[in-house]
Amino acid sequence: MIKAGIYGSASLADPVRKQLLRLLLRHPDVDLRAVASPAGNTVPLAELYPVYAGETDLTLERVLDLDGLDLLFVIDQENLTPEILAKKESDPDFRLIVLGYADEMRASRPEGWTYGLPELNRKALVRGARAAYGPRAEAMLVELALLPLAKHSLLDAHIEGEMATNRPSTLEDAAHEAAATLAEVQPTFNSSIELTVAPAAPYDRLDLTARIATPIAIEEIERIYSEAYDDHNFVHILPGRLNIDEDLRGSNKCLVQLSRQDGVLTVKATLDALTKGCTGNAVHLMDLMFGLYERTGLSI
Repeated sequence: MIKAGIYGSASLADPVRKQLLRLLLRHPDVDLRAVASPAGNTVPLAELYPVYAGETDLTLERVLDLDGLDLLFVIDQENLTPEILAKKESDPDFRLIVLGYADEMRASRPEGWTYGLPELNRKALVRGARAAYGPRAEAMLVELALLPLAKHSLLDAHIEGEMATNRPSTLEDAAHEAAATLAEVQPTFNSSIELTVAPAAPYDRLDLTARIATPIAIEEIERIYSEAYDDHNFVHILPGRLNIDEDLRGSNKCLVQLSRQDGVLTVKATLDALTKGCTGNAVHLMDLMFGLYERTGLSI
């Protein structure tokens, strides 16, 4: 069993902690030992979140006890305390995952940390990664939508698109983050990604429509995408005629649809920002870092 803890955030009503708790409490290989917040009052989790009554006797603490933990999830980079970082450096068996806000880490890509996009960095995560941080949800969606093209050096020009999000202020930074990631995969890609804001999608869903000029036939593009994600469990290529709605809520999947007309490839992609874009991805990182089957605790 993985002895895990959660630290952060400053808000008692934070949906990230609530959803992360939901995933960890039902995970068959996790023993959740500690939940703490630097600004929280000591209160039973079942009182803070009544839905967890009967699921846990843990109390949300003000002070984090790191003793005996194999893994700590830190919600928001600002909550990486000197004590946590010292534990990371001194204990070779301790693992650390940052989710939520981590803008500085995403921009600087610090040494000793793995960029937490499993569909790109699965080998690094499986082969001894000790610390990881998740992408912005909006950046992740762009990366997953375009990664197969980058792997075949097919990103040659400016990319534009629209994203439905309830966090429009993040789009410019997300586009820069995604462009940097794709350039690591395809070094010849030095063009920009320009995203405009579409009307917000329901719940925490993100919807992307990206357009890329390409002479390649749609059948070949579909083959490239299918091969790229054939051995990954959470990205699926679907027929373009399907309507994606409430079924995706709470899922750790990213769904992609492809079409081509007049030499322009249109890639539509969607994910739940709170799950696949944040908490579910963090659990996915944990599964890989501890050698578990990556779908463990994340089915549907």
